Amino acid sequence: MDIFVYEPIDLERPAFRLLQLLRGKGPAIECMLYQAYLDGTDTVPYDALSYTWGGTDKASTVRVNGKTIDVTENLHSALQHLRSEDIDRVLWVDAICIDQGNERERGHQVQQMCKIYSQAEEVIVWLGQATEETNILMDSLRRLEECSSMHGHRHWDLAQWTTFWLLVPQDPGIEPRKGLELLLKRPWFSRVWILQEIANAKRASIWCGTKSVRERTFALAPSLMGVNLERHCQAVLDIMPGHLREETWWSESRDLYNLLLKFRESEASDSRDKIYALLGISSDAQDTNSLRPDYTKDLQTVIHDTSAFLFGPSGEDSRYHYQRM
Repeated sequence: MDIFVYEPIDLERPAFRLLQLLRGKGPAIECMLYQAYLDGTDTVPYDALSYTWGGTDKASTVRVNGKTIDVTENLHSALQHLRSEDIDRVLWVDAICIDQGNERERGHQVQQMCKIYSQAEEVIVWLGQATEETNILMDSLRRLEECSSMHGHRHWDLAQWTTFWLLVPQDPGIEPRKGLELLLKRPWFSRVWILQEIANAKRASIWCGTKSVRERTFALAPSLMGVNLERHCQAVLDIMPGHLREETWWSESRDLYNLLLKFRESEASDSRDKIYALLGISSDAQDTNSLRPDYTKDLQTVIHDTSAFLFGPSGEDSRYHYQRM
């Protein structure tokens, strides 16, 4: 079996790779991978995938440029559901588009991720496989979108959306609320990297299995169904693209300190990412040389640099405070 080997990308420019997901059906997934530039005029339109790896066990494979790459089961499932039988699809997918074994490249690509997601035509949020409960939820939200579109309503107005929701016919048996509660417990909502992915999106769609809805519709769902959200989950919905984002804390206070407080419960397989993943969406740390993503630095050095940025050069004594945030 031929294993895929990455060719170096241009680290002196905002280079990145794009994945062409070839049309087809069945378990075998074929792709092409090629280099592009974020500052170029010839980059084809692409969508960016926001998902969770689902652990480090790479038990599935995809074919890239005729060679094999190991991927997690969750990513393999996402590519299968997003693949079309009729046309190819161009995506940015971190696990494949970044050479994860190259620390310099990883740091370079993390610095580009805000642009990668903001320049994508759409961010696709993959929440995983469907269940009966989630299918009922997604069908109900899709009918809500159709009702809104039929009435020509495209603006944020909770009272009007509530009226539309009451007009949506519901399936007997399982309430949509059950599916929403299940989805909000999915790992995507707790991962730190999804924050800058969704916050930088021009628009997004929420996928579960074969069904999808607009991010605006999904963000409204808890209010329409009377679901009480945990603080962290509410903060994630607050930063989804659309009018809701403009009316939350997001437009007022996005300094690194506040982001660390808001999302201190976020999870990452690499603890350094709890800081690196927030830099690109912070109002005060985006262009700070001492905090640029650098995976050659160990965790203690990253903590020291962050403490110095937050509390000044004498922030040594604040390290304990920062670690508890």
